[in-house]
Amino acid sequence: MEELLHYSALIFDFCQEETDSFETLCHDIDVFAGDPACAQIVVSCLRDWQLRLSLDPKPKTMLVRMADHPYAALINGLKAVSEENVLVVGLAEPIRLESKDAVLDALTRYPAIHAHAGLQGFDTRLLMFCLQHAVEQNISIDSYSQAVSACGDTPILTL
Repeated sequence: MEELLHYSALIFDFCQEETDSFETLCHDIDVFAGDPACAQIVVSCLRDWQLRLSLDPKPKTMLVRMADHPYAALINGLKAVSEENVLVVGLAEPIRLESKDAVLDALTRYPAIHAHAGLQGFDTRLLMFCLQHAVEQNISIDSYSQAVSACGDTPILTL
């Protein structure tokens, strides 16, 4: 029997009502909460949505306040991740199970995966290394994919 790839889900979004919805956020939390391989759900969002989520706590879910500066927001979200693998999800569209499963499958063989703008998978150590390197080299970054592209020796595999 194949062993599950345990991972953390990092829902990282500025939660703008024009492009995102609170319903999508709740849907994605439910998808990850129902996945036995998902050990933790980290939601990095702005204060208003964080307050709404805190009214109805969900299992496995940790809330992280979105910082104003992109680098601080990226590092704060990642610091809350406990697993060696992380799926990074945006809220422009609800997570689809087949996309999630494809990224997780690819993540068993490769440390940096890009399915689309709202779904990527990474080895958490690779992300931390790239974020640390970006700050040491004073490289301006505003996404996890950009950190890996700019500071890592590992190209991002696109599905």
